[in-house]
Parts: sequence; structure tokens; C-alpha cells
Amino acid sequence: MHAECETILREMGIWDVAHVTAEDLTLLQLKRLELARTLALEPRILLMDEIGAGLVESEVRELIEVIKALRHRVEAIVIIEHIMDVITECSDRVAVLDFGRLIADGPVQKVLAEPEVVSCYLGTGCEQLVPRVTPHEVKEDAAPILTLDHVSTGYGHFKALSDISLDVHHGEVVALLGTNGAGKTTAARVISGMIPVTEGRIQLAGKDITSLASHQVARLGLAHCMEGRHIFADLSVHENLVLAGSVKKDGMQARLDRVYDLFDVLAERRDKSGKQLSGGQQQMLAIGRALMADPEIIIFDEIALGLAPTTVDRLYDTLVKIRDEGTTMILIEQNVERGLSLADRVFVLEKGTIALGGTPDELRGDPRLEALYMGEAQAEELTPAGTTREEP
Repeated sequence: MHAECETILREMGIWDVAHVTAEDLTLLQLKRLELARTLALEPRILLMDEIGAGLVESEVRELIEVIKALRHRVEAIVIIEHIMDVITECSDRVAVLDFGRLIADGPVQKVLAEPEVVSCYLGTGCEQLVPRVTPHEVKEDAAPILTLDHVSTGYGHFKALSDISLDVHHGEVVALLGTNGAGKTTAARVISGMIPVTEGRIQLAGKDITSLASHQVARLGLAHCMEGRHIFADLSVHENLVLAGSVKKDGMQARLDRVYDLFDVLAERRDKSGKQLSGGQQQMLAIGRALMADPEIIIFDEIALGLAPTTVDRLYDTLVKIRDEGTTMILIEQNVERGLSLADRVFVLEKGTIALGGTPDELRGDPRLEALYMGEAQAEELTPAGTTREEP
């Protein structure tokens, strides 16, 4: 048994950390360990559920090679995944589900080029599920509240963002779109001071924040509603809100009243601990905490992740109310239609760079947007001019 375990650990590339506790492993090493544990069961079929989630591009490339190497060990592999590179490089066949309904099944390149599949993956063509939001007007002479000037950053030797330049004006909603690993969350983290800038400059309300720590950035008026909610689970709803609101001493009660008015369920459960809330209620609390700081600008990072569609609808209705009150927002979203429906301007990231930018109307239906999300499967169907190739 020990000999077989050693063989598996070597195959998974983690023999050198075999005696390191799991909590001290990197995310990619943890995923390798998860695969090693399943192989120790000597399975005939291997099921992988979103195993690429959270990995940066270089790690995804390593994971793809690991999956390819596993084919000789099992009779079949079933991969549940939304990262396009994993799907295209590791699959012989793909089946696409939409709200529990099988909409396509067949060879990878053929299925991923089907219009209904593209529509569901992007979240476009589903107006009945994502209602259009009333257009929003931003004064043309409004000065930028946030400016990124040729910003680059990374993790160790990996460059996650490269030469990013964009600005956000007062009262504006700017959406950052892109596939998993495109650099959206990294952009949020570098803006809020969670990771350092390696090149370039960031300004907030006319002040250079390039070298400031996250708590200093927050005190200057930037709130970051992070992916994964990150509430204080052992504190009550009310304590979570008061703690966030303590950044500013004046007007605490008025800000509490505003949050409770936006989310009446939080008012009803104000004495419940964070861990007693549902996922949707926790996300409401995370949004409420961001509002309690009365910020100049809020970054909302993937607030719809893992929530039921009806809950997401309610959250986005709240964002519309916040927008109409004049709050400046950066919206990070994987669902394209959700982002386009609320934003004034949109930037699409690909591998740490800005690949597309413009208004929602300019990007809606742009074949380049579909190609960025669907990868080679979509790109092969388009000529450089964006027209469909004729069959030979």
C-alpha cells in the first residue's frame, strides 16, 4: 500500500511534499493531493468537479497536463468545468446543461460553436432571465475618481496583470468581464491594496495610492466586496455592519437604516450570527458592510457566485438602487449579460490584459467577445473580419 501511495504521489508531482501538512500546501498542490486521494481508491471512473477553480493561468496549464496523464489510469474521466482551456484540451466529448436541461452533446469543437451553447455560456440571449436595466447617464465632464495607469502585478514570478490602463468616473458603473483566470479578481485586489503594484500607478480621488496598504486605501474611500463574501461568521449581522461602519464616526445610525431598508431580511436577522445565514443572506450582508463605510467607490467581485437565480435577481435589483443613488461601482462578473445590463462601460480581460473595451451596446453581439470566452472553438468559426467562414 505504501509503495502504491508513493507511486501515486510521484505521478501527481507532490512526492517532494509528501510529509508536509495539507494546510501548508499551495492551492495547486492541494488539487494534486485531492486527485491523489481519489486514485488511491483505484477507481474505474474519475469525476472532477470544477477542479480548476481558483487557479491562475500557469497553474491551469499544469493541471491540464496532470489530467492528460491520468487517462491511462482509469477507464473514463468525467469533468465538470467552465474553464474553456480545460474543456477543449482534456475532453473527447462535451455535454452542455442549462438549468437542468441537456442542450448539446457531441464533439468538443462542434458543440462549443453552437449558438445556443455560446448564448448560455455568456449569459446572453436570456433577457427573460436577465432583465435589461434602465439606462444610466453619467455627466461627460465628470472627473475620474479612479485611474489605473499602465498597472502590472503578479504572484511571485507569474505576471497576472500586464499594462492595464483604465479610469472610473464619479457615478459610473464599470464592468470587468472575462473568463476564469483572466485577471478580474487580481485587478480588484491590486486596486484595493491587497497585492502590490509592480509597475505603473493608481490614483484614487486625485491621490496616489500605488504604495498604500489596503486599510489605508479603505480609509480614503474605497470599499471591496470580495468574492466569497468573507463575513465574520461568529459576529451577529448587526456587529458585522457596525464594525464596517466604524471607519466613519458620524452618521452610523443613518447608514444602518439604509442597509436595513435595502435588505429587510438583515433587519429581521440582525441578532443572528453570520454562520446562521443562508448564502444569499451572507452576500447581502457583505454588500451591506461595503455600504456601511460610506465609500466613494465600491468594487463588487462576483457577488452572484453560487447563488440561486432569484437571489441573484434581488441582489442586482439592489445594485441598481445603489447606482441610482449615485454610488460609483466596479462590477466584476463572469456572466456577460449581467455585466452588460448594469454597466456604463465595459472592459474585457484576457490573460491579464485588456482585450476589449467600450459601451455595453458596442460589445453586445461583438464576435470578438464570443471568441474571447469560447476560445479556439469560436475563433475558428470567424475570419479576422469577424464573418463566418464558408464551408469548403
